[in-house]
Amino acid sequence: MSSATDRSTQPPFGSIRRRTKKACETCKLRKRKCNGHEPCSFCLKYEYDCSYETQPRKKPSNSSIARPPNKSRERPSSPALVARPDVNQQQMEANSGTAFPHFLGKSLNPQNPPKVHGFSWNLGLRYEPIQQFANITSLVSKDEMSVLVGHYLERIHPVYAVLNLEILEKKVALRWDDSITFDSYDPVLYGVAALGSLYSGDKGHRNEEALVHCAKEILEAPCTMNKPLIHHATAWVLRTLYLRSTSGPHTSWMASCSAMHIIEAAGAHQDPGMVSLVYSDTADVGIDKESQRRLFWVATVLNTWISYEYGRSRVILRGISCKPPVPRAGDLTAELVSLFQISEQLDPDQKNRISDLEDVLYHVGCLTLVHDALVLSQANLAFTIYRRLRVAASSISNDVINCIIRLGSEGTAAAVRMSEKRSPWWHVANVPFQFLCILLAIDSKESLSHVSHAMRSFKTVGVHFSTPTVHVAIETVDSLIKLSQRKKEREITLLKDSTQDQDLGLFERNMSSTEEYRSPWQGGFIDENIAENIDWDWNAFFDAEISLFDDRGHGGQIRY
Repeated sequence: MSSATDRSTQPPFGSIRRRTKKACETCKLRKRKCNGHEPCSFCLKYEYDCSYETQPRKKPSNSSIARPPNKSRERPSSPALVARPDVNQQQMEANSGTAFPHFLGKSLNPQNPPKVHGFSWNLGLRYEPIQQFANITSLVSKDEMSVLVGHYLERIHPVYAVLNLEILEKKVALRWDDSITFDSYDPVLYGVAALGSLYSGDKGHRNEEALVHCAKEILEAPCTMNKPLIHHATAWVLRTLYLRSTSGPHTSWMASCSAMHIIEAAGAHQDPGMVSLVYSDTADVGIDKESQRRLFWVATVLNTWISYEYGRSRVILRGISCKPPVPRAGDLTAELVSLFQISEQLDPDQKNRISDLEDVLYHVGCLTLVHDALVLSQANLAFTIYRRLRVAASSISNDVINCIIRLGSEGTAAAVRMSEKRSPWWHVANVPFQFLCILLAIDSKESLSHVSHAMRSFKTVGVHFSTPTVHVAIETVDSLIKLSQRKKEREITLLKDSTQDQDLGLFERNMSSTEEYRSPWQGGFIDENIAENIDWDWNAFFDAEISLFDDRGHGGQIRY
């Protein structure tokens, strides 16, 4: 009887939830239920690469568990590096009308479903025009291109290593052998040549403007936009670097946003093997993993920092699984990304406390950077933190002020060194200008003592880059210095007027016979000439317990 009862209370076989002993790497990352098959049902449905971990995971021993770090000085977590599970990926795929015919075809004909394509995107009333682009071989000779590539590799590549040098060398070697056929890599060659000309230290190549224009034409052509490649995303990053160095903030911001959108279209924001089906019509996998990661992160850094400085929204992509770049010799991109990770705490959407901003400044100041371009970015980040603190806090601590001044001085020195090398990084003028403005805003004895040296450094930059833009910036900060000086002169005049009241002439005549006077808070006699040179401690003065009404007579007795 009891056995029958026990059997009746047990759930039927098949209703018991069973966990598979193993799950593929794709299902682990996307946090999906895996049936353990190879390939599993999820990867088979969405056409993902299905692979399993070769070695089983071992639980860490108690001795190997490290103590948690000190939270007060723990490095702030970067929102961009926080593992972003694919929460919205399935919803994005479900939203997509262009992907739905593929899913439907998979259920009807798994062997040959229709590709993801905008079959009925519009009525197709017009054919796409066939465009002819200028040939780079007609603008630059092969020898000139070799020189321009050398300038690019010396000045740009160490910090923004978005190119695979083997591919670049091969493309340059073959392009001038076939001067007729158009190559999808051409906009990259245009961008490299334009940047090499700009950063050559001379007047630049005679066709630099034409190189920039030709790259823009190719990148904005419908035939390019409809089938974006990784090369096109690289060319957009190069265009962003060029415009950030030469043009206004709006053009560079727009170019950086375009670079991010092309990166998403090419699937470069997701590691190979993890690209969502919605990108299958445009995804480009013809690049090595490390170059793709560097491309994604450099584009993200440029878009984020330009957006912060310009006061605009940055492009935030969904489903990011691209890992940070691995450090390697002769390549400082990993250091650039480390600086960026800290700066993401300055996102306007984050509600940072004053202590959070101070911690971000601490981590920025702790970085030891060897390249002057990174030192300039480090100083610029410190200035951003100061501006945020100035709005959030009624007063700023001396430690913070000293750190800001130190990083600003180092950034100004880096700007002078780069100007002497004729290396036109965009912060060469911006860092000295912003540093001078911040010194005037701090308005302390310590900060004002650095104004003279910072102004001389800024004028040195103006000597090496004698452009109207730099001259206007120098004139602007010079006028701010004069306004600050006049403000202090008016304050001094007010203090002088308070000691020269004409209505107290009789009192002044009586006091003129007295050669010395007694200071009630000093408790002694001070010579009047010496008193004029004393640097008064105003805090001690206002904190002193001074009787406002002395009711004692000459004999020291209290009068009633």
